[in-house]
Amino acid sequence: MSAHNINIEELLKEFDPATLQALEQLAKWKEVHNELLKQPFCHNRQQLVRIIICLDYIDCRWEGLCYPCFKQGIKHKLLYTPPIENLHLLKRCSDTYDWHSSYNEIKLLERKYA
Repeated sequence: MSAHNINIEELLKEFDPATLQALEQLAKWKEVHNELLKQPFCHNRQQLVRIIICLDYIDCRWEGLCYPCFKQGIKHKLLYTPPIENLHLLKRCSDTYDWHSSYNEIKLLERKYA
């Protein structure tokens, strides 16, 4: 076989079944790796984390924040690859606490006593 006329089927016949199976496993791990790259990653924690999304308001102030850091009072946006339909680590901002109404109440009180 010359270097210019490489046929992929002939090349694969030269590998033993164990090597072919290992190549298939590597291809699967590459798919997993590519999917993990799309998930939200916190550089502070050096791990994949939940990201806050808002389905109620167009310009929510908590949209895109790191949820575990937010719970500790640290507010920073995460780098992630939209669309959010592909993300598994989501936290809706209205799931556990109505942050919008609380924020609006605080703003009303600030205006009242300002």
